Amino acid sequence: MNRLKNARSPYLRKSANQPVDWYEWSEEAFKRAKQENKPILLSIGGVWCHWCHVMAHECFENQEIAKIINENFVAIKVDRDERPDIDRRYQEVVFALTGSGGWPLTVFLTPEGEAFFGGTYFPPEDRWGRPGFKNLLLRIAQLWQEDKERLINAGKQIYQLMAMQNQKSYKGIIREELLEKGISSILLSVDYQYGGLGDAPKFHHAKAWELLLYRYFFTKNEQLLKIVELSLDAMAKGGVYDHLLGGFFRYSTDQRWIVPHFEKMLYDNAELLQLYSIAYQILPKELYKRTAKGIVDYYKKEATDPEGGFYASQDADIGLLDEGGYYTFSLKELQSILSEDELKVAKLHFDVGEKNVLFVAMEEEEIAKTLSMPIERVKSLLERAKLKLLKYREEHREKPFIDKTIYTSWNGLMLEAMAYYYKVFGDSWSKDFSVKTAERILRELYNGKDLEHAQGVEGFSEDYIFLARGLLALFEITQEPRWLEVSLELTLKAIDKFWDQQNWGFFDTKEQGSGLLSLRLKSISDTPTQSVNGSAPYLLLTLGSITDRTELLEFAEKNLQAFVRQVEEIPSISASYLISLYAYLRGIYKVETSEFFEPMLKAFRPFKVVIRKPVRGLVVCEGNTCQIYDGMPDSFS
Repeated sequence: MNRLKNARSPYLRKSANQPVDWYEWSEEAFKRAKQENKPILLSIGGVWCHWCHVMAHECFENQEIAKIINENFVAIKVDRDERPDIDRRYQEVVFALTGSGGWPLTVFLTPEGEAFFGGTYFPPEDRWGRPGFKNLLLRIAQLWQEDKERLINAGKQIYQLMAMQNQKSYKGIIREELLEKGISSILLSVDYQYGGLGDAPKFHHAKAWELLLYRYFFTKNEQLLKIVELSLDAMAKGGVYDHLLGGFFRYSTDQRWIVPHFEKMLYDNAELLQLYSIAYQILPKELYKRTAKGIVDYYKKEATDPEGGFYASQDADIGLLDEGGYYTFSLKELQSILSEDELKVAKLHFDVGEKNVLFVAMEEEEIAKTLSMPIERVKSLLERAKLKLLKYREEHREKPFIDKTIYTSWNGLMLEAMAYYYKVFGDSWSKDFSVKTAERILRELYNGKDLEHAQGVEGFSEDYIFLARGLLALFEITQEPRWLEVSLELTLKAIDKFWDQQNWGFFDTKEQGSGLLSLRLKSISDTPTQSVNGSAPYLLLTLGSITDRTELLEFAEKNLQAFVRQVEEIPSISASYLISLYAYLRGIYKVETSEFFEPMLKAFRPFKVVIRKPVRGLVVCEGNTCQIYDGMPDSFS
């Protein structure tokens, strides 16, 4: 057992039996590197990450490679979920050096923490055009002995370039053309054959589709709706969705959404739950309702803590690197599990071959025609087949590991999504469990002064902003003042702790650390979740409208202005920013009512917030203009 046996992170604990002399990110590790004059090997990954497991098995469990590491380096392992601040900085370095990033992230540092070389996955020996990890370690160890100053200078230059880049101002004037350019840029990336944005690998980009749904609402451009429908249908029917229990996997490895990487991440499912709930209001397809309900069912059954809180992730692998083995079925297995009629229907529905990722190849109506079978019979047989396959999966296979860590920021995203789901479908569990979750997070991770990212980890701006948004959404569906009060409190603390007074916008961290951690970064890019600076303006606008605190509206405007030039350069960099910009341009639609509270809560209208107040009829405010209605406005009736 190495030092990681006592780590909080389950990802780090899984490395406790490796022969590498691992440290967590700590002063102790850097002190040793300085004392022994050794470079640092930094490995960053996640417990859900398939290729992290592959590299761990091939390299870090290899005695020969471990010996090279222990003799020549100080080795540090980091969980990217637990320390997104560390991951974000070294991802930027590796992306600048290689043009790509991801996990596992492998970086070589000076004892001061400055990076001079890096990459992602390395095989143990040279293959697939990639250098072998063993030879790479030996080469860097040799360079450190023979030409150390060159490596140190390279690290300093990279640090200085990052520092200069970080000091740039992107301030500009907010104009409607920025929104137009952003939407046009997204539309240029659409795959009009298979749905989604770009080619393989394909990620969900939930906020981009949410933006296009809002655009459709205001323009009634049917082409926009068809584009969103194509993509949402493809994702919901593809192998990237778990058709037996529910919930989405992290991304698709192919263009057609069929073969995913099988990790389930809380942040993905939160954003997708909100997206499919919104989509159902505009286009009430049974598929969207079933997909949203499936996400909730997955969390109800597998990924919630009885005390409150949504779990962080579920692994892709079972056993020794069997990626997706829990979720796939062979034809032989289906023949042994299902009746003859169930098999007929399931084979057509899921396009079953010898080894199969389950995806919807044929709808029930088409199956009914093909088999000359009543549609109700087809639906009944398919439902029974799914239940049998799920039961078999749960009883005969090892379940992929679930990381039960409660991360504040990701739970904030799910609180917001569950509130939206409740508004659309009226599922009382989603509201009740959200209350329990909010109470637990505030009890265990917030002391009234500082918020934690997870137990024992100082909070980042994403924790304050995403939780504040989640609590604001919870206030709307419960109308309990305490949630509004804490949402406002956290927002004000975020401004106090993270706001850039000079160039505006929110830094990701407070002032801290040395090396790259001494740099405070401001991101606008929506990767892998919506960005803080994309989503914060919407929070500030909504809170400002509810509380009549004009300074919050001013902060929202400055937050948007802070990134204008960056969004002009890359118009589709942040759909969450474009949504906030849209809300700023249109105004928050604030509804005060008593007798029409429930129907107005359920009714769809972008940028709407409903408050229960003892007024006659409804008071509707958009910006500085308010109107009184005796009944539901025409657009909602």
